[in-house]
Amino acid sequence: MKWILALFIVTIFLNGCKTQEEIAQGQMVENLNLQVSEAQKLTAEATVRMQQLEERMNSITGQVEESGHQRQTTTQKQIDELKAKLLVVEENNKTLNTDIASIKQSLEEQKAYLDKVLKSLTKISKAKPKKKKLSEYDAAMAAYKKGQYKKAKSMLQELIEKKKVKGSKRARALHNLGMSLYILKEDDQVLIYFSKLFTDYPKSGYNKNGLLFLGKSFQRMKKNEEAKQTLNELISRFPKAKQAKEAKGILKKL
Repeated sequence: MKWILALFIVTIFLNGCKTQEEIAQGQMVENLNLQVSEAQKLTAEATVRMQQLEERMNSITGQVEESGHQRQTTTQKQIDELKAKLLVVEENNKTLNTDIASIKQSLEEQKAYLDKVLKSLTKISKAKPKKKKLSEYDAAMAAYKKGQYKKAKSMLQELIEKKKVKGSKRARALHNLGMSLYILKEDDQVLIYFSKLFTDYPKSGYNKNGLLFLGKSFQRMKKNEEAKQTLNELISRFPKAKQAKEAKGILKKL
């Protein structure tokens, strides 16, 4: 501002004498005044801009402060919500721990009960059951089922010869004895007991096997006529039996 005032004083001083040089200097002064005016104008614009910038900065600062306040409020709200959720989780954990403790106790009780039951079962399994003594008939049948034909033979002969069994049991004993003898290839004895089965129990289903193996024994003994008669009797009495089908196959070879 000092240099503007100096220019102004010079201008007043120079106006006293208007030589050509003075005119030129006056023109120069006007130019300087114009430049000063432009500078002042620019200064004013810069001042306005500075004021605008200050206002904008103040506005932004206010917004930042407001935003910070809102953010702080939001953050506090989130913290409060998290605390509430944490309390719920803690309560759930307490309930869960109580349930786990209850389940654990129940499992321990069940384990103790199962241990007791297992001990009882172990004692029972270790205790050897008393073997029930088989009757002579059941013992003979058991020996036959196990393929102990020699043993079964003597036991069955004992039952039949001493008439220790009757009815269907005797018919079965005759059948099993005849089969044991056939397997042991004692064909003479096979003829006796299968013939007795057929004679004493003509309607018994055991005769299907009895007649078939009686015929096979005759065949093995080269008594083909007796074999044919026996097998034909089988076919006649039991036409639908599988033994009859086998008998037909044997007859074709005789």
